[in-house]
Amino acid sequence: MYEKYMICTQDFCNVAQHEQVTGFQVKIRINYYRGCYLSMIDTLRLVVDGQEFPASAMTLSVSGRTYTFDQLGKETKARWFFGDPATLTVAKAGGLKPGLHTVELGLFIRNSYIPRLDPEKLYDFFPIHLGPNGETHYGEPPSPLPLAAKKKMTLVQ
Repeated sequence: MYEKYMICTQDFCNVAQHEQVTGFQVKIRINYYRGCYLSMIDTLRLVVDGQEFPASAMTLSVSGRTYTFDQLGKETKARWFFGDPATLTVAKAGGLKPGLHTVELGLFIRNSYIPRLDPEKLYDFFPIHLGPNGETHYGEPPSPLPLAAKKKMTLVQ
């Protein structure tokens, strides 16, 4: 429902350290109306112009603090609130070329009231996600995670 708001078109830019372009940034929003603790972010998938970037090449900045994806799983106090943009920074030598780019994003969040794992099959009526043909899946996030949001954006620099 809120997928069309996940990718922000503002502040799409390359980043540099010591006058060397080291990657790019894109602002993103959470698609869950209640927001979440950062430890509830399970999987994020980013594809730009058909190239997928691993989580190990990304950091997420929320409320002025920057986290690796390994750190997110341990962060139980910080929250990402609905509507607040976070900055996704991607390490890519040379960054992106100026011009039009297609940015796609998938985000899987473990909701606190929906069990992530249910080996006893007690809660099999809670859908976790829908497959590409509308089928319902339970438990772990799908692999690969579906890309829920897609925007064409212009990087100017």
